[in-house]
Amino acid sequence: MFLEIDNLYFSYPGKHRPWILEGYRFGMEAGEKVGISGPSGQGKSTLLRLIAGLERPQKGQIVIDGEIVTSAEHDVTPEARQVGMVFQDYGLFPHMTVAQNIAYGLWRLDKKARRERLETMLELTRMQAFSTRYPYEISGGQQQRVALARALAPNPKLLLLDEPLSNLDASLKVEIRREMRELMEQSQVTCLFVSHDLDDLHAVCERVVRVGAA
Repeated sequence: MFLEIDNLYFSYPGKHRPWILEGYRFGMEAGEKVGISGPSGQGKSTLLRLIAGLERPQKGQIVIDGEIVTSAEHDVTPEARQVGMVFQDYGLFPHMTVAQNIAYGLWRLDKKARRERLETMLELTRMQAFSTRYPYEISGGQQQRVALARALAPNPKLLLLDEPLSNLDASLKVEIRREMRELMEQSQVTCLFVSHDLDDLHAVCERVVRVGAA
């Protein structure tokens, strides 16, 4: 099992509801694309933040590729988990060009390797012609491609997608879903995709699991 979540408990301080996640268990194999569905406020995005290390559970264990990244005794920093994440608002830096945004996570590479990886990601996402533009100069669908390219550029072990299509017009969604599926297949990355839209999940993922109340 590539990703293993065992007996996970999490709550936010001061909330009336005792647990956002209570005894949650989940597993997926390397290379799988799995969708996470469920009602709003039931822990979908929180689960991704826990896997990425942006939140820490009160109890339970998370294992990625055989390494314990979270437990009662152990917590690996987000930077060391080799996890890429795309947020609902994409999180692009407005003062950076497309190329600069994609290259942001490649600082560990030398100049030549960084340039080669950037060129690969621009080609993979068909954004070569837009490399010198800023986020406000490209469409929502193109911004989504850039966000995906930036998350994939460092070759993460695991890619987390948090409602990445929710801000797109319905007319764009069919095309973007297809592009996402192709990009996931080409990159061969293990992916966990959260969405309230089951059509998004079924178009991109191989299976869908549920978080929260029925």
